[in-house]
Amino acid sequence: MNPLVQKFIDGQLPEPMAQALVGGGLPVPTPDLLQALSHAIFKETPFVLKAIETLDSLPESLLANAILGPVDPPDSLGLILIHRKEPALLEAALLHESLTAEWMERSVPHLPGFVLEIPLNNQVMWIERPGILDALEVHAEGDYNLKRRINEFRRDVLALISQEVAQERLEIIAEVESGKLDKAWAELPLPAESPDENTDTQIVRERMQTPVLDEDGNEISLTLTQRVLRLRTNQKIMLAIKGGKEERTLLIREANRLIQVNVMRNGRITEGEVAYIAQMRTVNEEVLRIISTNRDWMKKYTVVKNLVLNPRTPLALAMNHLRRLNEFDLKLVSKDRNVAELLRRESKRIIESPGR
Repeated sequence: MNPLVQKFIDGQLPEPMAQALVGGGLPVPTPDLLQALSHAIFKETPFVLKAIETLDSLPESLLANAILGPVDPPDSLGLILIHRKEPALLEAALLHESLTAEWMERSVPHLPGFVLEIPLNNQVMWIERPGILDALEVHAEGDYNLKRRINEFRRDVLALISQEVAQERLEIIAEVESGKLDKAWAELPLPAESPDENTDTQIVRERMQTPVLDEDGNEISLTLTQRVLRLRTNQKIMLAIKGGKEERTLLIREANRLIQVNVMRNGRITEGEVAYIAQMRTVNEEVLRIISTNRDWMKKYTVVKNLVLNPRTPLALAMNHLRRLNEFDLKLVSKDRNVAELLRRESKRIIESPGR
């Protein structure tokens, strides 16, 4: 490796020279320059923006020649896969002998749709890291045929994992195909972590004792509740984004903030569910803030009322919407000992103010 690039990676290159290096102003071979740019970008150095600008300006032919031979470390290949879009260049990087499964998984979310077949067909890599299939499955540009083939390949992966996990996954697929489970269950990624016997024990016990009801008062089956509770965090997040009404009702009760937030990002969520969630006293404040910033949801009076009356709602947010309540509900707020005293006083003042 070029001595200047090595010094830059070691943090020993003076800042003016480092700026010149990542700006492409020093006479170093292109492969070494790519290593410097990779370090600047992936290590989140102060030179990130300059490095990206330089990478974008390099001709495709120059980059293609730079990765003709072995690339060690393979960070330069990841750099190209994440930041460039030329079909031939991406194909060369994806098929490169030096590309690792780790970099393949990391790069998939950034790839354009027209090259997704290449990582999908690389069975050696996705068997080593099944997360590659997970990343392909949630890719915004993945078509139906791609996802169908992923489901087929998953059965191959299942043969290589623990019998318990494989059996549960096969049961899920069978129940989806029979209509007993929402279709989103078939798209769950494999568990990203090992089960923790102590996780959610108290939550499981409480749910087993008290039936879980949705916003319409309908009881959710014990079987579905148990199945959701057995999922790992990464699976719950995916189900929160794609799952049906019953899954959302269960997952919004999870203590994990990311799971709750992703329930709100589910494209199938209804205004009735939002109104119900707005009054829940177990949701994270971020969920309530997400609701308050959605104009369509906030057009509904029930949503506004539930937010204001919810003690979990940040005071400033509740105060901001207090005037939208009718007089009857303002009186409720003024007498509610669960809300902040300032909110009670302000509701009384509004009621007593002239012209109300």
